[in-house]
Amino acid sequence: MKKQRYGHISIPLKRVHVELTNVCEFNCVFCPKSEMKRQYGYMKTDFAKNIITELTANNICEKITFHVMGEPTLHPDFFEILEHAKKEGADIGLTTNGAGLGGKTGNRLLDYRFHQIDISLQTPDEQSFALRKAGRLSFESYLNGILSFFSSYQRLHNDTIFKFRFLNTRFPKKEIEKRTGLPIRVISSTDELRETFRYWAGRIYDMIGVGDKGKEESLKRISSLSAYRWNVCEVYPNVFFETYILNDWGHAFDKGAIRNGWAGYCFGMQDHFAILYNGDVTLCCMDFDGHTVIGNLNKSSLKEVLSSEWLGRILNGFRKFRIVHPYCKRCLGSRTVISWLTKPVMSIAGLTLLKPLLYRHTKLY
Repeated sequence: MKKQRYGHISIPLKRVHVELTNVCEFNCVFCPKSEMKRQYGYMKTDFAKNIITELTANNICEKITFHVMGEPTLHPDFFEILEHAKKEGADIGLTTNGAGLGGKTGNRLLDYRFHQIDISLQTPDEQSFALRKAGRLSFESYLNGILSFFSSYQRLHNDTIFKFRFLNTRFPKKEIEKRTGLPIRVISSTDELRETFRYWAGRIYDMIGVGDKGKEESLKRISSLSAYRWNVCEVYPNVFFETYILNDWGHAFDKGAIRNGWAGYCFGMQDHFAILYNGDVTLCCMDFDGHTVIGNLNKSSLKEVLSSEWLGRILNGFRKFRIVHPYCKRCLGSRTVISWLTKPVMSIAGLTLLKPLLYRHTKLY
């Protein structure tokens, strides 16, 4: 797809994250919700519709993703907003914790074709599910609701990309564990990762009736996975399992001294950006608390925000592997000298070389 300019960015981007709400019924100990200083709220319905129209009309992104913080389906007018997106012809991605998929919300979602549905399963067994602090929702109900929804939806919309996300704690974050007082262990070894993927793949194969021949290739791929890296594994056409290495969200849980990054790279504003529920435009989807706000859509147009001198300086810096924004310096910074020296090199190599290759290989973002 031919790239054009919109302010300082090249469009279309891979995606734009639209946060319909930062409210969530879960209180996951590995999520920065406990560290978030923003007030809770919901994006105004007409405002959300206008954003979808503007993003679509100007070809800003290939996909609009309902996700930053919070559970998007909790927005009181979620389906009205979704209906508007359908009318506009927008490709929509939904990231959900899955809690509502086994009830009325899940039943209503069956009527809509999404480009992609990401289920943040994260905790694949009853023991680790306790880390979600999900109130009265039992793991069994949670599991059955997700699998039942997947089975029904996949029969109706088998061209929708489904992604099940699992938490990888091979590299535990001590500061998160100190703050929460809990050991965070979900998938902590390669053997555990492969065993988990085989189990969940088996559940899915049983539900959709995959024969032995169809299982063989994906089980072979699962056997090559490692807990030392980010994994995206296709277990069935348009169905992926993904592991996310436990993240500290830009040292959100770390109250000690951080050495600011001396160099680095980020995909913020280069393959995505985020719009928070109050209209704040931020550099990236990892900015859970709005530290990198570059403008607000209640006060300026999106074109004005994306044309700001400040954003231009930030992006010019990243193109030269220099970090300009103070929060980005912290996010890409480190506690130890060794990490401070090596992390910039790893971020530049990983994001400019390896991740684009993975995007092309999986056609998934």
